[in-house]
Order: sequence, then structure tokens, then C-alpha cells
Amino acid sequence: MKTIITLFTLFAFISVNAQWTTDTAANTLVVDSEGGDMKAIGTSDGKTYVVFWKVVPAPTNYELRLQILDVDGTQMLGNDGMLVSDAIPMSTFTVIWSIVTDENDNLYIGATGTGGGEPAYVFKLDSSGNQLWGANGVNVGSGYSVTVLPLSTGEAIVSWFPSGESVMQKYDTSGNAVWGSTQPVVNGGNDTVPANMFELSNGDYIMVFHSLTFGINSNLYAQRYDSNGVLQWGTPTQLSDKGTVFNTTYSGLQDGDVVYMGYKASPGLRFDSYLQRINADGTLPWGINGMDFDTNQTDYEMDTEIAFSPGSQYIWAICTYTNSAQSDKGERVQKFDKETGVRQFTDNAKVVYALGEDKVHTGPLHLKNETPLFLLKSGVDNGVSPVELGAVYLDDSGNFAWLEESRPVATFAASKSRIHYTKPVNNQSVAVFIEEKSVEPKIYAQNFIDEVLAVDEFGLNTSIFYNNPVSNELRIESNTEIASVSVYSMIGQKIFSENYNGQPQVKIQTSNWNNGIYLVTITAENGFKRTVKVVKK
Repeated sequence: MKTIITLFTLFAFISVNAQWTTDTAANTLVVDSEGGDMKAIGTSDGKTYVVFWKVVPAPTNYELRLQILDVDGTQMLGNDGMLVSDAIPMSTFTVIWSIVTDENDNLYIGATGTGGGEPAYVFKLDSSGNQLWGANGVNVGSGYSVTVLPLSTGEAIVSWFPSGESVMQKYDTSGNAVWGSTQPVVNGGNDTVPANMFELSNGDYIMVFHSLTFGINSNLYAQRYDSNGVLQWGTPTQLSDKGTVFNTTYSGLQDGDVVYMGYKASPGLRFDSYLQRINADGTLPWGINGMDFDTNQTDYEMDTEIAFSPGSQYIWAICTYTNSAQSDKGERVQKFDKETGVRQFTDNAKVVYALGEDKVHTGPLHLKNETPLFLLKSGVDNGVSPVELGAVYLDDSGNFAWLEESRPVATFAASKSRIHYTKPVNNQSVAVFIEEKSVEPKIYAQNFIDEVLAVDEFGLNTSIFYNNPVSNELRIESNTEIASVSVYSMIGQKIFSENYNGQPQVKIQTSNWNNGIYLVTITAENGFKRTVKVVKK
């Protein structure tokens, strides 16, 4: 017997000390400061680092600050975060900078001053905000694109672009330089800029870097170095002969000592997306450029993100598509065999959102139960028009795993910028973004809990009956005894849970629920589980 499935939404339920809200048009304010430049990254225990530049009066112009949100969204460092540094000479603009965490959840910030001389700094802080490399961090030299690779030893490799060839230095756990002098990143005398770094099992590391051609344009190369910064391959391995740019971040990951890079490149007058595999010996089993996301030459393939689950056979990738005028946007998904590179979703990839729907991914791609979970940006993203953010979950075939396709995350009618999305920890991920809700743009965050990702079909000779919509009471009956019922908001927050120890019917009071849509997970004594939607009116 089939049940009648209709829709339902959220009930504002928050613990006394928590700051997360179920109101996706309000979201959680991260700091009181006006939003400018910002980055965010999650920790292994579910906290969220938010690093931002606060505008202050001249001559300082910018302060580098940090906020930490705990798993409940509580501000750990006060209403305006903590000062990381006000000693970096800054003009009225910022340039490329980076953040990364190590296996102990220490935070590294690589930043460049813009007030003259381009001094390059690295800061290391723990998950309580304590400075581990001194009150003013470490001035590693001068240059741009400060990139940090935390090592399993507690040390870190830092690379930056002063001018000409980039350089590298290793720092110990306290921020002291280990090598007697910096080591260059060499490619035949060309200017080089660091991109991604990966630690290998024996302590060596692979650096993917840009070899500049003209202006910001480049080709991607890779080189392997030992723990002393000595190159291990006679010449760097050229990953692509198609044009890339050094001021874009490309998506990289590793499987053991094998590195994969997902990148957008320009072969002439169009844009294409590729996945490249780099073996530990510097060989490219898929050849120069790697595997094309889509062999179709009609539409442009723009922004690419890749993800991988340990032990899985496949690399997942998502890509934003545009028409040749770049006026219409859409999204596709592809899956590659990690050994052969064979495309699993035909040579044209699988359409998630068609061109013209103006629905594209934003931020990194994550995997939940080995299938894609990503943040969706809906609307004409021109920096002025309003856009909304939602979460999208796909199944193993690249189809929508949820009947509603996406679930709301940030729905206030305004443009959104500097969008970041943390990796799920204990089923919770966090979107962080800048948005102007009233007087000035500010930094907001919204948690998303995906406890109810799976929707099972009816089975085991079980039938469930329930009233829908509901007013004051939700009644559930089953021909198999009911073990438990849980109710979730549309952003995954649990608002009700009860064990029933084998009752054939249950009644749940709903008079104090807000009107809207809710997800109800019903578990029977025989193990059958079903998630349905109900509407509260």
C-alpha cells in the first residue's frame, strides 16, 4: 500500500545556550563587524573557524581577526572575535590568502600585507584561539599566494611567490625555520606560483604549482620534494598544456600517494573541466590534461570540485556549466573510475540543473555515504540580485536523493558572497557567507543537519497510516508495532523524538508547532524505517 506523501517545514527549537536558528532567512550572526573579506573551515569535532579582515580607521586599515563557532553555533571568542594581528601593513584592499587545519585542528593562516613591501605572514592558532607561533605570527619573507602544508610531524611547509620563482621553507612546531635557507620552486627559469601541496607516506611531498606564461595565466606542473625540500624528479611533470590562472584555487585530493587535481582550463576560446591523476613517480597514466569532464564542445565547463571516500573505486566531480555567452548557468555531475579514469555518467556527464535554471554549486564538494553533498546557489549571481543557498544530496546514480531536491540553508532575499561550506561532522555541516540584511553586509552562518538523508521504500509487509496535513495532533498507525518516531525541520534539526516500545498507534501533539513542512521518521519493531513529509496548518 502506498502512503500519500505531502510536504512540511520548520519549527523553531533551540537549546538555551545554542546560537543556531531554524530561521533560514535570519541565520546566525558570526561577528558584529561589517563583512569584508572572509574564509571559513571546519574542525574534526564540528567547530567552525571564521577568519576575517575587519575594516578599521587608517593607517591600520585592516585587522586580521578570528571567530570560532562551537557545534551549537555559540560564539567562542565574543561578539567580534579575537585579534590575530593589527601589525600587518595593509592598504585599503586584500589579496590572495589562505587557511588550513592540521590533524590536531590547529589553524594556519597565510596572508600578505598590501601596505608596501608585500610582507608575507603565517599564523598558527589552536582551537581555543591561542597563538602558537607568537603574538604576531611569523614573517616568512615578502610575496603573494602564501600556501601552507601542515605535516604529520607537527611541522609545516610554507611556500610563497615573492617574484620570479616561488620559494619554500619548513617550520617547526613553534614557528622556527628548519632549513638553512629557502628552497626554490624551479621550472626552467619561468615564474612559479604555489597551488596545492600533499604530504606522502615517507615524509616527501608533492607540490602542484603554476608556471606563469603571461599576466595571471599559467600551466599546471607538479614536482616531488623530500623532507629537506630537495626535488626528486629530474624535471617537473607538466599536468596540462591548456591555460589556467594562478589566482584561482583548484580542487585537489590524494588517495595514499596518488594525487588527483580537478581544474578548469581554457583550450583556446572556450573553457573545459578536467580530472588529472598524478602518480607518486611523477607519471600521468591518463596523459597530459587528464580526463575531460565532458567531451561535448558546445557548453562551457567552468568551476570544478572533486571528492573521494577512502576505499572507494570512484572520484566524484561537480561542474558549473554556462552557454558560450556565460549568461545561462546550470550544474552537472560526473563520476570517474580512480584507476582508469573512465567516465561513469556518459561522455556528456549527468545534468543536475539545466542551463538557464541558474542553479550552481558553491564551495567544496563533500561526500555523505560515498555520494555527493554540496551547497547550491540559486538565482542570477551578479553580486546585486538576490540568491538563495540550499543543500543538495545525490544518490549513487547522480539523481536527487531527496524528493524536494534541495533543502533550504540561507533564504533571505539578498546577494551573498565569500561563501564557504564545511565538511559534515556528526551529520552537521555549516555554511558561512557575507550578506547585507539591513544596513551593512555582515558575516552569517547556518548549520545544516543531514540525519535524515536516506528515505527507505516500504517493505517487510509493513503499512503505515497517518493524517496529513495536521492541525493539533499527528496520528500514526501501523500493522507492525511502532518502535520510535522522530521529527525534523527541513534543515535537519530534531524537534521531537520518542521511543514507543511496540505500540500499534501513537499520537503526537502539534499545536505548538509553527506552520510549515516537517520530516517524520518512523521506525517499526521489525526494523522497517520510513521518512515521510507532513504539513502543519
